[in-house]
Amino acid sequence: MAHRGALLNAPENTIAAFRLAFDNGADGIECDIRKTKDGQFVAFHDKTAARVAGRDWPIAECTYGQLRGLRVNGREPVAHLDDILGLLAFHPSKVCYFELCFENAEDAAALAVRIKSAGLAGRAYVLAFSNRKEFLYAAKCAAPEIGIAVMPFFPYNIVGAALDAGASAVCAGWTPDWPGTRGLFKLGAQVFDLKLQSSEARAMGIELSAGVANDHYDARWLAEQGVSGIWTDDVPLLVKALRGGR
Repeated sequence: MAHRGALLNAPENTIAAFRLAFDNGADGIECDIRKTKDGQFVAFHDKTAARVAGRDWPIAECTYGQLRGLRVNGREPVAHLDDILGLLAFHPSKVCYFELCFENAEDAAALAVRIKSAGLAGRAYVLAFSNRKEFLYAAKCAAPEIGIAVMPFFPYNIVGAALDAGASAVCAGWTPDWPGTRGLFKLGAQVFDLKLQSSEARAMGIELSAGVANDHYDARWLAEQGVSGIWTDDVPLLVKALRGGR
């Protein structure tokens, strides 16, 4: 599963990254969705374009026309929601997790309706942290067919976190952006028996994915925990690791 389209292989959250992730063998992708001033949905992790495009422009205060001229990492254009939905339409076996980076739950509902209108609700999940459940509720109410995925802050009571959010999928783990989260996750996985929780989630029909695994050791460790999917920033590395190569 390609985190931000596997940002170590191509500029993050771009169509080039998503396409390459699929070509490299990813079963699914994750993208961060924000809304522009003129109501367009675009893929951006940060609140501003400073880190990836060199412009300290708040995404919510820009029009899509302004953002179209930017290049992520100096190379690739900003991905519009329509671009992502179009790519998914050409890859009928792939799934996409849309992380909700909004200030208003109404925007989550509007996004879900757009995905449903494209006929892709059955292969799409809207994703949010467990403290933002109201965004997931709004999306599900607007488009009941869409998948709901929740991110708990700690690998404790994963089934409970899913049930509380009305989610059919849980994305657990750590992020390289937050130092120390990898160690905390592994400690929690040991204390609260992640392997057992994985089995319980599977029995309940809950998809449990985890990561972000960017080396062979983490990839194999997560596989041993019995998770159904592993998130990575490097799809070729993960594929090789799970096949036993180095």
